[in-house]
Amino acid sequence: MNKAKILPSSLIILVFLIAVYGKRSFAKWFTVSFDSAWLQIFYAYAWWLLPIVLCTGLLFGFPKLLEVLGLKKGFLRGLLLSLALVSPMLISSALMGEVDAELKLSRLLHKTLFAGFMEELLFRAFLFGLLFRKLGWGFIPASALGAVIFGLNHLYQGSSIPVLIGLFFVTFIASAWFAWLYIEWENNLWLPIFLHVFMNLSWTLFNVSDNALGGLSSNIFRIITIALSVILTIRMAKRREVFRINRTNLF
Repeated sequence: MNKAKILPSSLIILVFLIAVYGKRSFAKWFTVSFDSAWLQIFYAYAWWLLPIVLCTGLLFGFPKLLEVLGLKKGFLRGLLLSLALVSPMLISSALMGEVDAELKLSRLLHKTLFAGFMEELLFRAFLFGLLFRKLGWGFIPASALGAVIFGLNHLYQGSSIPVLIGLFFVTFIASAWFAWLYIEWENNLWLPIFLHVFMNLSWTLFNVSDNALGGLSSNIFRIITIALSVILTIRMAKRREVFRINRTNLF
C-alpha cells in the first residue's frame, strides 16, 4: 500500500470502530435513555451517522459527500430493481407467515428502513467503499474487513454454537454480496440499501424468523433472490463488456 494512504486508511478504520462500538463504550460510563422509542433510535444511529459524515467530508470534501458515499444517483433504479429481486421473499413470507399484530411502527422502521440504510452506509459505503474506491485497497481485503465485523455484530441473535456459526457465515456472505453489487452497479449504494431493507421487511413484518439465519423455506426464497441478483448483474456486466471487480483489483 502507498505510504500516503496508510494514514487515511487508519483514520477510516478508527472512525468505523468508534461508530460501531462508541455508544457501547460510552454507556459503561454514562447512561443515556429516552422515554420515546424514536429518540432512542435516532440517538443510537447518531453514533454512526456523525462520524461517517465528518470523516468522509474532511477526507474527500463535504460538497462531494453524496457522490463519495454512492448516494448521489440511482435512487429509483435501486428501489425498483431491489423490489423486483426481493419479490420472491416478500410473496413467500406473506403466504407462509402472518403479520405480527404486536409489531410497533418504530420497531418495524428500526429493523427495516433505518437498519438497512445505516448498515449499508457504514459498512459498505464508508468502510468498504472508501478503502476500495478511494484508497486502492483490493476487493477481498476491503470487503472481508467489514464482513467479519458485520458477521460478529449479528451473533447476538443466536445462543448455540451451530446457530452462531450459521449466523456468522450467512451475514459474512451477505456483506460481501452487498459490496459486490454496490461496485458492479456503478457505485450505486441505493441498490444494496433497498435490498437490505426489503429483505428485512419480508422477515420482520411477517414474523418469519427470529434471526438472520432463517429457516429452510425462507432460505429457499432468499437463495432465489440472491441468484437472480447475481445472474442479472453478470448479464449487465457482460453487456458493458467489463466487470468492475476483476483480477486486477481483487487484492
